[in-house]
Amino acid sequence: MSDGFTMQIGPGPNTGFTIKNICGCRLVFGQMPMSEMGMLTHGFSKKALMATDIADRIGALFVIGEPDDLEELRSMDLSVSEKRQADYQAASQIGLDKVASWLRDGERGSSSNAMCKRIFGIPADAGADHPHDPGDLRRCLLFLDAAEAHDKVSLMVDVSEEWERLVCRWGELIATFKVEMAEGKSAPKTYALMNEILSGEEGKIVL
Repeated sequence: MSDGFTMQIGPGPNTGFTIKNICGCRLVFGQMPMSEMGMLTHGFSKKALMATDIADRIGALFVIGEPDDLEELRSMDLSVSEKRQADYQAASQIGLDKVASWLRDGERGSSSNAMCKRIFGIPADAGADHPHDPGDLRRCLLFLDAAEAHDKVSLMVDVSEEWERLVCRWGELIATFKVEMAEGKSAPKTYALMNEILSGEEGKIVL
């Protein structure tokens, strides 16, 4: 069930925002001024979450909802953003079918986008961001799984100093992360290791 409304702020064609309500979640599209942010969270409990993965997939500014409602929303066949469709077409045209599917439907972030650009040249507008926490790292691994590109991680060494540091300890980092995920933890050891590596204060380098 979907309902919502559109509000225009200012005279320009791109100065308004639209709020849609789907599965008890609130989806915001367009430009929302800070003065209107209160309506974004109104009516939700303290357990409500911002779902950046859903927002990125559908091209929304914000998506917020209760945990169970967000899971239901994730299971729906929502239309992907125009940006994702364009990325999908670009990869498909050069025969990168697995990459194309990830670009359209995968859980993407700035660091996984950076990996995709360096390894496959798409998306063209991706930056050089590196993973900052276990959540970012998980999205990078999901990309590598989907694109079958685990053997290409070494290409990231010339993207930035931070990427070079991470790649030099990649095996250790991923092993630590997988152990914590298997134990059902929130990956505090992985986070600590990432901070150590990125700070440049780590001890010996393990290639």
